[in-house]
Amino acid sequence: MMKIGTSGFRGIIADEFTKDNVCKIIECTCKIIEKQKFKREVVIGYDNRFMSEIFAKWASQVFAWHNIKVKITKTSVSSPLMSFVGKYTGNDITIMITASHNPYMYNGVKIFSKNGQDLELYIENLYTKYLPKIKKYNLIDFDEGVKNNLIEFVDYSKEYVANIVSLMKYKKDIKLKTLFNVMNGSSLCSIEELKRKLKLDVEIVNSKRDALFNLTGPIPNEDNLEEYKKYALKNKVDFAFATDGDGDRVAVFDEKGNYYAGNELACLLYYFAIKEKGLKGGFVKNYSFSLLADKICEKFNVQLYETEIGFKYISQKMIDTNALIGAENSGVEIRGDVYTKDGLVVYALLLEIVNYYKKPLSEIIKDMKKEVSYNMYYKEVSFKVKDKKKIINVLQKMTPNFNKEIVKTGTLDGFKYYFKDGSWLLIRFSGTENLLRLVCEQFSTLEVDKMIELSKRFVDSL
Repeated sequence: MMKIGTSGFRGIIADEFTKDNVCKIIECTCKIIEKQKFKREVVIGYDNRFMSEIFAKWASQVFAWHNIKVKITKTSVSSPLMSFVGKYTGNDITIMITASHNPYMYNGVKIFSKNGQDLELYIENLYTKYLPKIKKYNLIDFDEGVKNNLIEFVDYSKEYVANIVSLMKYKKDIKLKTLFNVMNGSSLCSIEELKRKLKLDVEIVNSKRDALFNLTGPIPNEDNLEEYKKYALKNKVDFAFATDGDGDRVAVFDEKGNYYAGNELACLLYYFAIKEKGLKGGFVKNYSFSLLADKICEKFNVQLYETEIGFKYISQKMIDTNALIGAENSGVEIRGDVYTKDGLVVYALLLEIVNYYKKPLSEIIKDMKKEVSYNMYYKEVSFKVKDKKKIINVLQKMTPNFNKEIVKTGTLDGFKYYFKDGSWLLIRFSGTENLLRLVCEQFSTLEVDKMIELSKRFVDSL
């Protein structure tokens, strides 16, 4: 049975993700627009997945049947761009056809609320109420919809990129040599526009559409980017950036080939914004984020907020507190950009930072960690398990033997063990995939690997 969550709906193509199901979701959306007296205009974007543009077209035909104005992007676009569109147009509903970083056989319908925010709970509840009752729908002829001005093609890439550039205080004469890996995804039009606008020396790689994503998920994990790292080192770039299939997750290799994800990148952006740009505002992190954020907030005497895992919680806390940055290890949200994580804004602000300091990225990050006295190592691994309920039941009753003194256990999201020496480990299940995640932060790489292995053995034994 279809279920709409805060990120909409995802399913395997030709199994759950079908024309019939997608059209029923859009029919339900039309009903919600009518019942809530929402603005009768919707913008639809799509990524590079198999048939995404066709599903977008079918969705537009359902909207047009209800006399709801539909605008479809001229090309594939990123999810952050569509979040911006929701904010820019003031529409109550914005639609993106994407399954984000999921494997190639998936696709999905991501639904943004007003201002491009994640789907609000009351709207999610309306889908739960109405969707099971949707049995039929109608589609207007596409050409007839275009002829009657109910369907049109649009391009918001210039407006989206212009807003990102406006967040850069130091943007003149950027002379850096970089790589940008779109991972066969839909960030291409955005990075091309940024390259044009700032006259960047950036090589865009893996830009050709591949709906199968080399038979993997388009996710910028270090293991997936080994060949990209070799290419970056060979070409001696200042840094090599990567974002996932729909442009919200981030990863970077510095000039030495060191890998960074949201933990270091968000902290670096925040450190620079507070110290060099003189900006004000707190830092929002989730339950599994690095203690590096804590160290920076302590150093500059600024407010740190912690939320449960799920980017909707980070975005809402940013709105509630007017925080400057919100982050999880996979991505970053910046105040003034969009109400979701955004890969392109991270790339743009990294350009600003490295160009400002006139030093290699590895040295900049090393200096930041030294200044705030951070000397820990972070690791996250995921793996499939057979019996989720059994593992949860056991963890509720007993604690794994870590051979370290535990001072407290947190259960905000999963099971988080805080050790006497200041390190920690988290065991939790993914909210969107059938995966168990182990996350920890220790004082050596040896200790990190040891703790991960102990946890994995414990789970395997169950």
